[in-house]
Amino acid sequence: MPQHAHRPDDHARLCDLSQGEHMLLWAFRAAAFGAGDCHLVRRQFEETCGPLGLEALTALTVFVRELGVSGRRKITLAAPGSYRLTRDEQSVLALFAAAQAEDYPRLDAHLAWLLADAPRAPFPAAACLVAQALSMNGYVLRLPTMEAARAPEADETLQQNVLAFRRRAS
Repeated sequence: MPQHAHRPDDHARLCDLSQGEHMLLWAFRAAAFGAGDCHLVRRQFEETCGPLGLEALTALTVFVRELGVSGRRKITLAAPGSYRLTRDEQSVLALFAAAQAEDYPRLDAHLAWLLADAPRAPFPAAACLVAQALSMNGYVLRLPTMEAARAPEADETLQQNVLAFRRRAS
């Protein structure tokens, strides 16, 4: 019986995310691709996070906008609708999970990676507000376990369905 070969990025799929992680990632992608005012994303945040929903979504939108404006590197996001996750998207989820766990050194490390610069306001505050709103409503973001670095060729197959989030200087 032939066995399915394990690929290093098999774990990086949308279907493996918790409901809170899934909602957070879809909202992050929507904001990054200019669809942050999507009524479905807004309604989902309002319904799942109650009175803090709109505030959390606004904080997430500010986070994404500032990342695009002040980050010193391109953040790679999968195309909207894609079921795959990029390493940067996994880092975004880990950043918000660290905020929810109040693991501030880990939060700062993920911010430094995404920004390619020292973490600064408003990032930690926005991440904590979003993470807290999700937590208060029962949506736990899981901290990833530490794994060995993947080989560069593992990301080559991902590049077919990936778009780069470009910084806008406006």
